[in-house]
Amino acid sequence: MAGNAAFLRESFRFPFAVTPLHFYPMKAPLICAVVLCLAFFEDTNVAAAPGAPEPVFRSGDRVVFVGNTFVERARLYGEIETALSLAAGPDVSGLTFRNLGWSGDSVFGDARSYFGPPSEGRERLDRAFSEARPQVVFICYGTGAAMSVDQGWTGEATAAERSGAGLEESLALFLDGYRGLIDRIRASSGDDLREIVLLAPPPLENLGNPLPDHADNNRNLARFRDEIRELAASEELRFVDLFAAMGGDDSDGSVADPALTENGIHFGREGYRIVGRRLVEELGYEADAIAHPPELVAAMQNHIVEKNRLFFHRWRPANETYLFLFRKHEQGQNAKEIPLFDPLIEAEETKIEAARLAVFAGKVKK
Repeated sequence: MAGNAAFLRESFRFPFAVTPLHFYPMKAPLICAVVLCLAFFEDTNVAAAPGAPEPVFRSGDRVVFVGNTFVERARLYGEIETALSLAAGPDVSGLTFRNLGWSGDSVFGDARSYFGPPSEGRERLDRAFSEARPQVVFICYGTGAAMSVDQGWTGEATAAERSGAGLEESLALFLDGYRGLIDRIRASSGDDLREIVLLAPPPLENLGNPLPDHADNNRNLARFRDEIRELAASEELRFVDLFAAMGGDDSDGSVADPALTENGIHFGREGYRIVGRRLVEELGYEADAIAHPPELVAAMQNHIVEKNRLFFHRWRPANETYLFLFRKHEQGQNAKEIPLFDPLIEAEETKIEAARLAVFAGKVKK
């Protein structure tokens, strides 16, 4: 991450990588024709430029985020979900979001496994996707693996040794696991799955002593980013380079100012706000689409955070061992209460949609 505030500037950005055009001398009549065509179409309602990617979101989409700590902590602030909901525009209604992030997780499902092997975690994730039935999925993995190429980052029996065998071997293993994860998500999500978006993790910050210098970790992350991009291309998936968008390629290793993370790794509210804005831009939406009266946006965001809290307890109850696992003989009768979260979540989503419409109704005219 850049060691200064340069990446915070609100400069114009192309939403997608664009090959530079090389202009050649044209005759005056041709130039006039082009100008007239542009003038004619300027005020027409054109959905997208020829060849431009289709918008990510459609009305009624269920959107799922899956990843490790970066994804899980996003639910606490609601910044990314708010930004995406607003960027989709007033005509895209009924978007719902589910955060399936799990701190410390890997592409093999290590952290999700509780007491069993990583395969248990993968099965848990399969069930979650089968229930969610998403149309759009965002996947973000790589930070933990990039930081642990010499120590190892998975307990998968056939992969543990490779994960700590240095950058090249660890990265190759990561990609193998990522391909398997994509295949599992496709298989368990159902026929309505339309989009999978691979996110390159954002860079780490250097915050000075006594916290670690993350220069080497960021170099590893850049390599992981490059390979995730290639993976997305080979799987014909969208790719968003949050590493570059958040200043990773411009980092000079100096101490971040201002800091967007609490400890160089975990983003706070302001950090997620900037990430949300960058994500909107990288997906091809206009940054101005999320510029609305702050008090209206805050009301919507508060409902999003509450919905996320309710959903977290729905799919990850704190006493799961007693409800569903090997101690269910003690309190298993209470498992019937878990589905009671569903109407509470739906009620909160109704409030989110009403607050979203209020945001658009109160948009500041420029």
